[in-house]
Amino acid sequence: MTTQEPVRGLTPTVPLRLLAGLALALVALFSITTIPGFRSDHAFDNRYDGWLQGAAYVVLAMVAVSRPLVGRGDRLLWGLFGLSVCLRAVGFVLYLGHVRLEEPPPYPSVADYAWLAEAGVLLLALWILLRRRIRRRSVDIALAAVQTGVTIAGVAVVLLFRTLDSISGAELPDSVVVTNLAYPLLDVGMLVLVSGVLVATGVRSWSTLTLASGIAGLAVVDAVFVYQVSAEKYHPGTLLAALSLISSSAIAFSGWLPEIKRPTHPQLQFSRVSLAAGLGLVSIAALLYGAVREVSLGGILLPAAALVTGIARGVWTVARNRGTALTAIGEKHAELLRFRALVEASDDFIAMARPDGSVIYVNPAGRRLVGIEGRDVSRMTIADFLTEDGLATFVAVAQPAVVVEGRWSGQSTLRDHHGGPPIPVAISSFLMRDPESGAPIALATVQRDISDRLAAQTTLERLADQRRHLLDRLVQAQEDERARIAADVHDDSVQALAAVELRLGLLRRRLTDSEPELLETAQTLSTTVSEAIARLRALLFDLESPAVEADLATALAVAAEHAFADRIRWCVVGDLDVDLPQAQRVTAYRIAREAMANVVRHAGAHAVEIRMNRTEGGGVEVAVEDDGRGFDPATLEPRPGHLGIPAMADRATVAGGRLFVERRAEGGMRLRLWLPSTPAPGDGRRGPA
Repeated sequence: MTTQEPVRGLTPTVPLRLLAGLALALVALFSITTIPGFRSDHAFDNRYDGWLQGAAYVVLAMVAVSRPLVGRGDRLLWGLFGLSVCLRAVGFVLYLGHVRLEEPPPYPSVADYAWLAEAGVLLLALWILLRRRIRRRSVDIALAAVQTGVTIAGVAVVLLFRTLDSISGAELPDSVVVTNLAYPLLDVGMLVLVSGVLVATGVRSWSTLTLASGIAGLAVVDAVFVYQVSAEKYHPGTLLAALSLISSSAIAFSGWLPEIKRPTHPQLQFSRVSLAAGLGLVSIAALLYGAVREVSLGGILLPAAALVTGIARGVWTVARNRGTALTAIGEKHAELLRFRALVEASDDFIAMARPDGSVIYVNPAGRRLVGIEGRDVSRMTIADFLTEDGLATFVAVAQPAVVVEGRWSGQSTLRDHHGGPPIPVAISSFLMRDPESGAPIALATVQRDISDRLAAQTTLERLADQRRHLLDRLVQAQEDERARIAADVHDDSVQALAAVELRLGLLRRRLTDSEPELLETAQTLSTTVSEAIARLRALLFDLESPAVEADLATALAVAAEHAFADRIRWCVVGDLDVDLPQAQRVTAYRIAREAMANVVRHAGAHAVEIRMNRTEGGGVEVAVEDDGRGFDPATLEPRPGHLGIPAMADRATVAGGRLFVERRAEGGMRLRLWLPSTPAPGDGRRGPA
């Protein structure tokens, strides 16, 4: 019983559950037999008042002792409480089995010694419990304990005045007087300690509450017992015996109950002020009773002292709570000032409105943004700040999202009250709820002016359009120049070399008859000219691009057929229906054709796959994969006179794309080219990172 956090009660085993059920059944059965009218006479019956009551106490003792044996926590504490229940059971067993049968019954007896020892053990256990509950000294708890003790003592003196007077005035042995006075004094001490525990814990611990109710019940039993013994009216088997048994069962079972359980409703928590007020009312009632009936001087002084203590405690509590309240208010005020300073220093538009749309607050930056400096915003609504398009977005999208999800983010436009153009803003709105009830209390919004961002975006889009147009003109100029060079080569150099080849053929025939020794030289010249013509025709294919007129898949197939012919297996696969605008298509063709040429020159491959795919980022990816020997891309360095992959990467970058070279896990290389498909102006599509 040392923790202040919510914990569950112990989970007893099946034998312990059976034992607890037996104990409750015995207590209930005996209590029923003591109800007035249940039996025709009130004589002591061994079957009920003897064996049944004694068995109930013994089983309760077993239940109480099981707690420290089974539970790991607070074994010393619950061991003491279990010992107290055992002593009470021993006392009743001795009384019912031995003391009651003697003539006359001795008083005090061994049973009384067991019960007084029980009270002493309870005092020790309650003191340990109080020490564990109170981590530091508390004036409030001390005053509560003093008020409780003085009040109980005063009420006891008032109600038991005649009994105490008869005890002190009668010629009784000292042992009898001491025993009769020890019971109420020990009970007062236990009630003082348990009241301190209640003040420290509040009504949150079922274990402590049950324990306190059991001790209070024992105090009532002892008080009535002293009165009945002094008045010679006591006999067993009455409701007093049932109350004693029920109180003992409360102590026995308290260790098995949940220690801390916070109430669902805060108003049900234990109020220390209400405790002081209740004790004060009891003291006033005792004083009124003493005014109409004859009581001792202590019966007047003790309730009066309790009342004064309660008043002092109330004044101290109010003063302490006032200081605590002032401190809390000061902290909340400082927090409010910090929040206000933060909001008013912000450059964003920050506002709050009630659920009906009426505006509560707009920060200075927001007022300046929409041009309402100096105006009373409490007379404005949300619609006064929005343009027609912005209001339509708010009604159709933002407001339903805030109501359902509690927040909404997006873009809209604010009205410029100076008559300027609409102000584009990025919005983050959320619903504010009452911390206790959860009901909506306000709609808050934070909006940022994005005019500069939209202007920059427009500029970037314009630059992108210009870049795209420049790329188109550059590619077109390159292709036109290539076509002109190809035409010049075809019409001039190729034709001239073809004529030379024809004449060398005629010369070989003449030399065959006239000068055979020169035939080998003429054959060598003819072969050289033929190879030059072949190289020029290959150059013509390089200069002319089928991608200018044909789609990308067709152009790549033509390039593969020319590069690989029957030497290397090849295929074009993927999304063959995708295409690119002419500038990007020509760029993709040139880079892929250069990759094919590299495969032929360096890879030693047997198969090549050209793949075309659409990408999620918007664009087309062309990949050339081979099964050749491959190389480490990290060792790739540009060499003088060899453009190769660096030149291909530069060409891709100029076209707005990316080039990736990587080794395949199954062998060979993969060259991937990504190019953006031409976006519509302002659609903001971007390629992969």
